[in-house]
Amino acid sequence: MSDINLRVQKIIDQVASSKAEFSQKTGISAVVLSHISSGRNKVSLAAVQQILKAYPDISPDYLVMGKGPIFLEKDNEMVLRLEQSLLQLKNTAYQQQKSFISHIDNLLNEITATN
Repeated sequence: MSDINLRVQKIIDQVASSKAEFSQKTGISAVVLSHISSGRNKVSLAAVQQILKAYPDISPDYLVMGKGPIFLEKDNEMVLRLEQSLLQLKNTAYQQQKSFISHIDNLLNEITATN
């Protein structure tokens, strides 16, 4: 069985409760899905298009080439990760600023004490 056939089977297992449900949603006949699962048929370009149309969150790179995660990253997840990174950066900058101010205050106190 080809790698793309295995990926289609993995996708079916993750997005549908049955091959019948997947068949109904994609429009790919149950017979064709059975042949894909058994390795008898390779996945056609039409089947790839039908899968991606029915499940737009599936990564085309994963489906066709086996690269990356199965699902596309959703914009809100990416924004949330970016927001978390910016908050961490802000906290680090704040901690460094406090440290610099403390160090400057200590140096100024030493200068004042020597005069």
